[in-house]
Parts: sequence; C-alpha cells; structure tokens
Amino acid sequence: MELGFVSFNQDALNRANKVMKLLQGQGAVDELGLGRIRDAFSNTMFPGMSVLQTHAKYFLLLPALYAHLEKTRIADVREARSIVRDNEIKITYRLMDGSANGSVGIIGADMLRRGEGYVKYDPTYVYQAGMETYGLIPYGGNIYATLAERSAMYQNSPKKIRGSEDGFDDSNDLTGNRQIFCTCGEDYGFGTREPLSIALNHREAEFLKQKIVTSTPGSLLSYLLDSGLYKNVTEYLFDDLGNVLKDIPEELFHTYRLALRYSRYACLLRVRYALLYDIAMKADDAAEVEQARFDTMLAEFRNEFVPEAIEEIIRFVSVKVTEESCKAFILKTSKLIANRDFEELDRQITLREKTLKGLKRSKLINAKELQQGKPFESPTMMTYRWNTIVRTVLTEIKDGLRNE
Repeated sequence: MELGFVSFNQDALNRANKVMKLLQGQGAVDELGLGRIRDAFSNTMFPGMSVLQTHAKYFLLLPALYAHLEKTRIADVREARSIVRDNEIKITYRLMDGSANGSVGIIGADMLRRGEGYVKYDPTYVYQAGMETYGLIPYGGNIYATLAERSAMYQNSPKKIRGSEDGFDDSNDLTGNRQIFCTCGEDYGFGTREPLSIALNHREAEFLKQKIVTSTPGSLLSYLLDSGLYKNVTEYLFDDLGNVLKDIPEELFHTYRLALRYSRYACLLRVRYALLYDIAMKADDAAEVEQARFDTMLAEFRNEFVPEAIEEIIRFVSVKVTEESCKAFILKTSKLIANRDFEELDRQITLREKTLKGLKRSKLINAKELQQGKPFESPTMMTYRWNTIVRTVLTEIKDGLRNE
C-alpha cells in the first residue's frame, strides 16, 4: 500500500513531514539511499521505536500530560503548542532533578543547562508516532488541534451535580466523548516542581509492557516482551542476537536473519563508497583500510551477498518499500559483485549518489572541491534501533518490574 497525504494547510503539512521523518528514522547521511529498506526492517521488528527516542518514561509522561491539559483552558492550536512546550520544559527540569544519572538521555537537558533555549525536536515530536503505534494517543491527528478541541468541549460541557459526600471524578465530564489519552494512572503532579525519576516504577513498567504487547502483535518486540525473553537479551548487540533468538518462532527468526544479511550487504556497499571517496580525496592510508575491509567482508559473507540472497530481501520488503530504485540498486550491485565486475560496481555507486543528491552535491563527483586528504568516516553496521532505544526500553521495563 502506498501512503499519500492531502495538504489542507501548512500546519497539517508540517505535521505530516514530522511523522514521516520519525518513521524513516535519523542517523548518518545515507549517501546511497539504503535507509528505506533498513527502516522497513526496523518498523517490522520494532514498531513504534525511533532513533531520536531516549527513554521509555516519555511514553507515559506525555499522554498523562495531554490528559491533564485537555481539562484546562486552551484557546487554539497555537496556544496548545505553546502550553505543551512550556510543560515539556518544566518536566525536563524535574527529570534532571529526579534522575540518578543526571541528564543522560533527558531531552533538552543539555541545552537548558547551557542556557541555549530548548530543543528543536521536542518530546512530543520525538514520541508522537510511537505513542500512536502503542495506542496511547489517537492515531494520525494533530495533537495540538486535538487538545484545543478537547479543551473547548470540556469547558462547554455541563458539569455533573455532586453532593458534598460524593467521590466525584471529572474524568468523564466530556459528555458523549470517551477518554482518548491512555494513561497508566500515575499522578505526575503536573504544575508542581517535584523531582521526577526517568526510571520506571512497577506500575509504569507493567502498563507499558502490556500496551506494546497488545498493540504490536506479530512483531519481534511484542514477542520478546510477551515471552519474557526480553530479560535475557538486553546485554546483546544486534549482530549477536542470533545466539539467543534461535528458539523463537521461525517467522520472527527469519526476519532477523534477513535484517542481519541486509545490514552486512549495506555495509559492504558503503565500505565500497568510502573506498572510492578516499581514493578521490587522496587519503591513501584510509583507502587501503577500506579495501582490506571490503575484501574481508566479501570473503566472509560471500554466500549472503549472491543475487539469490539479495532477491530474498527484496521479496520481503517489496510491499513495505515502494521506492523501486533502491531495490533495483541492491540487486544490480549484487550481480556485479558476483561477477567480480568491480569497475562497473564503482560506476553504479557513483551514479547512485549523483541520482540521489544531484550533480552539484555528489561528493564523489566533486571530490576535488573538498578538503583533500580527509577520509570518509568508516561505515558501521545497521542495528535497526536495537542497540539504542529498543534495548534501552526493554532494560527499563525489566528494571521497573523488579521494583514493587
């Protein structure tokens, strides 16, 4: 299925662009356009996760904040955004004061400490797609417009008549409207300056665990949490996960193996790109290192790089990746590598970068204009968000469940 978007106004357009960026993930510049397939694997195995995310706590704090704010007076979308951002800054200070590890992974903490304002990618921006995936907030809407609408409905709705002895709860005051922000029931004391811990307590950890399990069925993430295997895998990097995933359902293990294969093949192509770049920049020592690395990888994983093996990857992502040029590129290069036609391989890599970035921005074509002698940063393997946010969330849930 191909995604589309109708632009009704600039705010809606900005919202769509932000969500697309989150779904695509962030990271190093993708010189060869290999990220689309990487993201297809990431979203299949670990839906709702983004490399911009830092801690599990935000999945719980933000819906609770929205549920709190919808009962306040909010005039319009612009004011909603301003109010949310002001509260995010207050929460950041509270997390800084209440977390054992200081500001590590607390969004915006470093900038606030230096007096440089707040981050461009605030917590709502970073976590919105994930919160939608886990059913914590409504899917596909503008959170600020939703808050403004809910505030107006709340302010205009008749209040229930209550006696002095009633245990009155105004959570259902929105007549005819269900509560749309799913919270774990914790009182985070919004409006206070009490320190907040970035760590999860038992209630938070159990709630988030169940929300992820029920909202992402069939994913590796859901299986790890539901089976209890998450307790044993957080010490492993993505490349080594195969050692502990052998007994999981075959379909999930097959996805992991294909993802690992693509990670190796994408790294091989990027190493070749780095080699070409270093040669063009006259960074001879670095070029020798990349050539040796290319030869070693090709010898070690030759069977994983044959056209038939790459075709299996393409079949797996065929529906998830609609950009045909990326799939055509990796298949064509695999055939060239199988035939040891490295001259044509280098030409295709150069052409791929020029096609993606344009003639003026292509580094390989315009190498003479760049700082000579400075090598390309040696490529690393793709980890599909596992080594960063996925492992962090699983660890924090595991630690939280230990706390009674």
